[in-house]
Amino acid sequence: MSLAAATYFQHLKAYVNGEYVVHDGADGKVILSEKYFRPEDVRPQTRKIELLIPGVGMAFKLDSDDFEKQQEAPDKDKKNKKSKPALFHFLDDTSKPWSKRCDFVVFYVNHRTFHADCIEFKSKGLTAEKIVPQLKAGACWVSALKKTVEQYTGDKQRIKLRKFVFADNATPDAYIDANRQLLADPSIRYYHFDEVQGRSLTELQNSSVQDV
Repeated sequence: MSLAAATYFQHLKAYVNGEYVVHDGADGKVILSEKYFRPEDVRPQTRKIELLIPGVGMAFKLDSDDFEKQQEAPDKDKKNKKSKPALFHFLDDTSKPWSKRCDFVVFYVNHRTFHADCIEFKSKGLTAEKIVPQLKAGACWVSALKKTVEQYTGDKQRIKLRKFVFADNATPDAYIDANRQLLADPSIRYYHFDEVQGRSLTELQNSSVQDV
């Protein structure tokens, strides 16, 4: 059964595992938070990016902070502790394509359309092998989630999906084209962290939009 975008969101919100939801879209925004190290740091820093959304929405964090999980484990267990829970618990996660994931997926409704923005945070370089597979996996996860919900409930809705990398690279020109799309994968749009802080997701440009 095809649902209106806002109705589909409410159904999806009821179905998902809340442990992966890092912000519920309250007050017309989502806040994406990640810990990272700078070369001079002894302890990790926390980066928070606030993004405005035009309607209801929620943000998922698919990729956990490895070192944060390791610090929570006793010393004797650090080597054996899995820092990232499997996204698909019925599949082996070791070196499989579905073990990859992007950092965040933001679902939101804009008027009559339903959107999913896959976002990767990068504190260092913009090399393709650290970005392209992760965002491809994020898009696959969105597609798998949609198909699973549809298979079990019959709920249907077209999803407009975009891929972004947010980074603090001061010299990105070697990695992006004139439209600031990644040369290694033109479906991915680059933004500096400072460019997106406090902005609406609807203002962010990406020449590549995928129908899921």
